[in-house]
Amino acid sequence: MCKKYIVLVLIPLLLIHLCGCYSLREISKDEMVGLKEGGDLIVYTKDSTIYSFKESNYHISNDSLYGKGYVKFNDNSGFKVAIENTIALKNIKAIERDELNPVTTTLLITGSVILVVGGVFFIAFAIGMSGH
Repeated sequence: MCKKYIVLVLIPLLLIHLCGCYSLREISKDEMVGLKEGGDLIVYTKDSTIYSFKESNYHISNDSLYGKGYVKFNDNSGFKVAIENTIALKNIKAIERDELNPVTTTLLITGSVILVVGGVFFIAFAIGMSGH
């Protein structure tokens, strides 16, 4: 019986892990200039260097991005090297920003509620059937 309750908790947690409420969105060159601190940033430069900046560890001023974060030099390595760097906006190829995704968040919450309610009805039905 206890296993059923554990499953009812683990399935919504799995959905949260797989879907997530946040996703990376590419930011255009026009949006870069007016970029306010918000979500985490992944910055791709023209020399193929990739930077990762956590929320509130970066700001844009005078056509440059200033930040403290991590760097990797190719797609196969991880973000292991800590840096404090200035990157000219003209040297940036693309920026991705971690933002709240209302569609996946709504689907995630709705799916979790349906699973929990369905599980409760299933357990109630199983208990009712075993009592006879």
